[in-house]
Amino acid sequence: MKIILCIIAAEAMTQLACKAEIFDTLRFYLMSTNKFLRRLLQCPYCVSVWIAAFTTLLYYYWDYSFLFVLMLVIHRGSNFLHDVFRIVVNIKIDQVLRRE
Repeated sequence: MKIILCIIAAEAMTQLACKAEIFDTLRFYLMSTNKFLRRLLQCPYCVSVWIAAFTTLLYYYWDYSFLFVLMLVIHRGSNFLHDVFRIVVNIKIDQVLRRE
Protein backbone atom coordinates (compact mmCIF):
# COMPACT_ATOMS: atom_id res chain seq x y z
CA MET A 1 0.00 0.00 0.00
CA LYS A 2 2.84 2.39 0.82
CA ILE A 3 4.32 1.96 -2.64
CA ILE A 4 0.99 2.80 -4.29
CA LEU A 5 0.70 5.96 -2.19
CA CYS A 6 4.25 6.94 -3.15
CA ILE A 7 3.48 6.36 -6.83
CA ILE A 8 0.41 8.60 -6.64
CA ALA A 9 2.39 11.24 -4.72
CA ALA A 10 5.19 11.18 -7.31
CA GLU A 11 2.64 11.58 -10.11
CA ALA A 12 1.06 14.53 -8.29
CA MET A 13 4.44 16.21 -7.76
CA THR A 14 5.33 15.64 -11.42
CA GLN A 15 2.14 17.35 -12.58
CA LEU A 16 2.72 20.22 -10.16
CA ALA A 17 6.32 20.66 -11.30
CA CYS A 18 5.56 20.53 -15.03
CA LYS A 19 2.09 22.00 -15.43
CA ALA A 20 0.74 23.81 -12.36
CA GLU A 21 0.11 27.46 -13.12
CA ILE A 22 1.08 28.53 -9.62
CA PHE A 23 4.66 27.37 -10.28
CA ASP A 24 4.95 29.02 -13.72
CA THR A 25 7.25 31.80 -12.50
CA LEU A 26 9.61 29.42 -10.73
CA ARG A 27 9.50 26.92 -13.60
CA PHE A 28 10.25 29.60 -16.23
CA TYR A 29 13.07 30.98 -14.09
CA LEU A 30 14.64 27.53 -13.71
CA MET A 31 14.20 26.85 -17.41
CA SER A 32 16.03 30.07 -18.24
CA THR A 33 19.04 29.20 -16.07
CA ASN A 34 20.38 26.33 -18.15
CA LYS A 35 19.59 24.05 -21.06
CA PHE A 36 19.36 20.84 -18.99
CA LEU A 37 16.65 22.25 -16.71
CA ARG A 38 14.76 23.67 -19.70
CA ARG A 39 14.68 20.30 -21.44
CA LEU A 40 13.93 18.45 -18.20
CA LEU A 41 10.97 20.62 -17.17
CA GLN A 42 9.42 20.35 -20.61
CA CYS A 43 9.21 16.57 -20.23
CA PRO A 44 6.92 15.19 -17.49
CA TYR A 45 8.24 11.69 -18.17
CA CYS A 46 11.80 12.88 -17.48
CA VAL A 47 10.83 14.84 -14.38
CA SER A 48 8.98 11.84 -12.97
CA VAL A 49 12.24 9.87 -12.71
CA TRP A 50 13.80 12.55 -10.50
CA ILE A 51 10.59 13.02 -8.53
CA ALA A 52 10.41 9.26 -7.90
CA ALA A 53 13.99 9.29 -6.59
CA PHE A 54 13.15 12.26 -4.35
CA THR A 55 9.97 10.58 -3.10
CA THR A 56 11.85 7.37 -2.32
CA LEU A 57 14.57 9.17 -0.37
CA LEU A 58 12.04 11.35 1.40
CA TYR A 59 9.90 8.42 2.42
CA TYR A 60 12.90 6.36 3.53
CA TYR A 61 14.74 9.03 5.55
CA TRP A 62 12.09 11.46 6.84
CA ASP A 63 9.84 10.29 9.67
CA TYR A 64 6.99 12.63 8.74
CA SER A 65 7.10 11.93 5.01
CA PHE A 66 3.89 9.92 5.23
CA LEU A 67 1.97 13.13 5.96
CA PHE A 68 3.46 14.79 2.88
CA VAL A 69 2.74 11.75 0.72
CA LEU A 70 -0.79 11.53 2.11
CA MET A 71 -1.40 15.22 1.33
CA LEU A 72 -0.37 14.68 -2.29
CA VAL A 73 -2.50 11.54 -2.58
CA ILE A 74 -5.53 13.42 -1.25
CA HIS A 75 -4.79 16.25 -3.70
CA ARG A 76 -4.68 13.79 -6.61
CA GLY A 77 -7.82 11.98 -5.45
CA SER A 78 -9.60 15.31 -5.20
CA ASN A 79 -8.58 16.20 -8.76
CA PHE A 80 -9.78 12.82 -10.00
CA LEU A 81 -13.16 13.21 -8.31
CA HIS A 82 -13.47 16.74 -9.68
CA ASP A 83 -12.96 15.40 -13.21
CA VAL A 84 -15.47 12.57 -12.65
CA PHE A 85 -18.10 14.97 -11.31
CA ARG A 86 -17.51 17.36 -14.22
CA ILE A 87 -18.05 14.53 -16.70
CA VAL A 88 -21.21 13.32 -14.91
CA VAL A 89 -22.64 16.84 -14.76
CA ASN A 90 -21.91 17.39 -18.44
CA ILE A 91 -23.65 14.12 -19.32
CA LYS A 92 -26.67 15.13 -17.23
CA ILE A 93 -26.80 18.56 -18.87
CA ASP A 94 -26.65 16.96 -22.30
CA GLN A 95 -29.50 14.60 -21.36
CA VAL A 96 -31.67 17.47 -20.11
CA LEU A 97 -31.00 19.57 -23.21
CA ARG A 98 -31.92 16.70 -25.52
CA ARG A 99 -35.28 16.21 -23.79
CA GLU A 100 -36.40 19.77 -24.27
